[in-house]
Amino acid sequence: MWNAARVFFALWYLGGAIFHVYLGTTNPRGYAPFGQTILIPQLRELWYGFMLPQMRIFAYLLAAFEMVVGLLILSKGKWVKLGLTASLLFNLFLIQLGLATVWPDPWASFVWNRLPNLAFAVGQMPLFWKDFQQTLPGAVRSWFRPSPRVAPAGRCGPRATWR
Repeated sequence: MWNAARVFFALWYLGGAIFHVYLGTTNPRGYAPFGQTILIPQLRELWYGFMLPQMRIFAYLLAAFEMVVGLLILSKGKWVKLGLTASLLFNLFLIQLGLATVWPDPWASFVWNRLPNLAFAVGQMPLFWKDFQQTLPGAVRSWFRPSPRVAPAGRCGPRATWR
């Protein structure tokens, strides 16, 4: 079950990387509506004044970030935790950024702009307490590799395992 969750989050980021390369290449101005839902006014000024004019570069940097996070989540040990930490911090940042849907009602704005990122961040929290000692491809390979069986007591020598 935990590997399935890991696959979901990793594929989300890897798919996001592909999407941002596509959008950054074909329509970098498509990121403009995000400025309307930013909570912090200084960041809104930074978005429109500095980031949006260079959005193609920032979209490619975002794609690289998402690619790295997805691959880290698919790795093992402390690297999974590093990927999850980067994912969590990124989603906390996205909560203040919003998802580019302007709503006059504050509750609707929260539900459509902030809640999905909050749910995504909370959803990955249980993975922090799991110990992933195999990369995900390694775990899948181990499912299909037969495990060696131990020979019964009293049997020893080079043919001690069952074949």
